[in-house]
Amino acid sequence: MNLTFVTNKISGRGGTETVLVKVLNNLAENGDNIRLVLSNLTPNKEWLHSLNPAIKIVYPKNSDKFNRLVYFLRVFLTSAKNTNYVILSPNIIKLFAKLRNLTHKKCKLISWFHFSIANQHDYDPKNIIFADYHLAISSQIKKQMMDLGIEEQRIFLIFNPAEHHKLLNLKANDGQKHLLYVGRVQKNGQKNLKELLHAMKLVDSSIVLDVYGGGKDEEECKSLCKELKISNRVKWHGWTENVWDTLSNKPFALILTSKFEGLPMVFLEAMSRGIPCISANFDGYNDVIKNHLNGIFYSSGNVEECASKINEMAQAKFEPVNVQKSISKFYEEQYFNNLRNVLKKVINY
Repeated sequence: MNLTFVTNKISGRGGTETVLVKVLNNLAENGDNIRLVLSNLTPNKEWLHSLNPAIKIVYPKNSDKFNRLVYFLRVFLTSAKNTNYVILSPNIIKLFAKLRNLTHKKCKLISWFHFSIANQHDYDPKNIIFADYHLAISSQIKKQMMDLGIEEQRIFLIFNPAEHHKLLNLKANDGQKHLLYVGRVQKNGQKNLKELLHAMKLVDSSIVLDVYGGGKDEEECKSLCKELKISNRVKWHGWTENVWDTLSNKPFALILTSKFEGLPMVFLEAMSRGIPCISANFDGYNDVIKNHLNGIFYSSGNVEECASKINEMAQAKFEPVNVQKSISKFYEEQYFNNLRNVLKKVINY
C-alpha cells in the first residue's frame, strides 16, 4: 500500500502521536510505502525519532496561513498518482477533495479523527463528508459521522491499539491512597481539571492526586488548589517521558474528568497494567469503561458524584488480571490485523 498520513495540528506529546507511531511503524515494517505529512512543526520532536527510518517525514517550513496552503498544495500535486491519503484534519480533507476534482487523480481520501466531532470549534464538521471512507476510533465518533449523513458502510470502527504490559507491581509506601491523572493540564477546557480539583476538596483526606502533565493552566490550577486548601494533597510532577516507570506509589485508579475525548489512550495504558479507571461519562467513554469490571463512571459536571466515585474506588478491590483482560479487543495483534484488512478493502473498492 502507498499511504500518506496527514496530521492535524499536534503538540508532539499527545495520545494521537502515540497511536501514529504504532500504526505507521507497523505498516512500514510490513513493507508498505508510508509518508507522514505534518500540519505544523510540533513543539516536541522527540516522538518523530521513534518512527521507522523508512517512513518519509514532511513538514512545513512556515506556520502562517498562506504558506501552509502552498505547502499542502505542493504535497498533493507532487504526490504519486497511486497515493492514498489518511487524513486527521477535516479542513485538509475538503482541500484535497477539491484538488482531486481539479486534477482527476484516482486517489482515496480516508478520514481518521482522534477527537470528538461534536465538540470542536476550529472547523466545519461537514468537511468530513468529503472523505471517501472513515476510520472511527470510538462508537460515539461513528455515531457522530452517521449523524452528518455519512453512510454506515463507509465507516469502519477500528478503535486504537493497546500494548500488552506487565501488571504494575508497586505498593503504596507512604500510607496514602494515590489517584493518578495523566494528560494536559487544562483548567476549564477539554480536560476540565477544575472539576477534578473541586472533587478532591470533598474526598477522604487520605487520598492524594498525582498529576503528570504540563500546560499553560498549571499555575492557575495550583492557585485553585490553594484556594480550595488542598495543595498538600495534589502533587504536580510535570510532563514525564514515561509515567509508568516513574511512579513510586501504585495508584488505586486513573481518572479523567474530560468534557470530551476521542478514545483515551491513557485508559488503555492504565488498564493494560491492571489499573482501573474513573471516567466522566463523556461521549464514547463506555467503549473502554466496563462498570465495576475495569472502572466506574460519574455524571460529567456533578462534582459531588465524582468525589463519591473516587471514595468508592479507593475502597474497592479490582482484580488486576481481569482489568487487563477487559480490553482484549484493543490489543495490538487484533487491532493491526483489522486495520490492514480495512485499509486494503477501502483502497481496492
